[in-house]
Amino acid sequence: MTNSSSDTSFFTSLCIEKCGGLCCAPWWGIISYPVVKRGGASGMAGFRAEVLKGIKERASRIISAYITKEANPRALFSSPEKYNISIRDIKAEGAELKINILAMFAFRCKYLSTADNTCAIHPAVLGATDIRPEHCGYMGRLDAKPNEKGYCRIIHSAAKQALDSAAIDASITIEKGAGQKFYDEGVNTPEEAADKIIKTVRNYCETSLPSAMPVKSDKTAGRNDPCSCGSGIKYKKCHGR
Repeated sequence: MTNSSSDTSFFTSLCIEKCGGLCCAPWWGIISYPVVKRGGASGMAGFRAEVLKGIKERASRIISAYITKEANPRALFSSPEKYNISIRDIKAEGAELKINILAMFAFRCKYLSTADNTCAIHPAVLGATDIRPEHCGYMGRLDAKPNEKGYCRIIHSAAKQALDSAAIDASITIEKGAGQKFYDEGVNTPEEAADKIIKTVRNYCETSLPSAMPVKSDKTAGRNDPCSCGSGIKYKKCHGR
C-alpha cells in the first residue's frame, strides 16, 4: 500500500484488503421521517397499517433508486434482509403525537460476492465504464465529512491517523461491531418492524402520557370484542390472554 493519504488508490486497497467491503455486506439504507399519531393510544390498528405502509414504501424507494446505469437497468437489491426500525423521539402536542422514525434496511447486493465481497459491477472488475448507481460512487470518498455522502469512518480514521495500521484495524473492529449490533437487533419482516413501533408508542403513552390512554370501561370486554386498551385487536388476543 502507498503511504500517501492523498493517493486514493490506497483507499481502494483499504476497502478490499483490510475492510473487505464492510459497508456493502450488508448495505444499509437509512431513512429518517416523521409520522403523526392522532387520538393518543386509541386506534392503534389503523396506525399500525399506516406505519407498515410507510416502511414498505421507503424500502421500495431505495430498491428503485439503486439500479445500474445501463440501457436495461438492473436492481442491486430485492427485499431487505433485516428491518431495524426505531423511534428517535416522540413529542406530544395536544391530542397529537409527533413521532420521528429511523428506518434502517439491511440489503444484500446481488452483485457482491458472498465469498470475498468482490463487486461484480465495479469498473475495476469490468474494465469498462462505471455502471454502478450514482450513489455507489459516493462510497468511501476521501474528502467526505461526517453526515456527507461518501463519508466512511474507517477511511476518515485512516487519513486522520496518518494511515496508522493499528488505528485502521481498531476502526474496522468498531464498525463491524456496530453493524452486527444493528443487524442482530433487526427483524425479518416489515410487519414485525411495525409491531415494534406500535409497542414503543403504547409504552410511551402508558408511562409518559397517561392522559392519551383510552378510557377503560367498567364493563368486562367479551373475548371477541375490541380490547379496551384501544389496540383495535380482539380482547382475547390482547389483554385477555
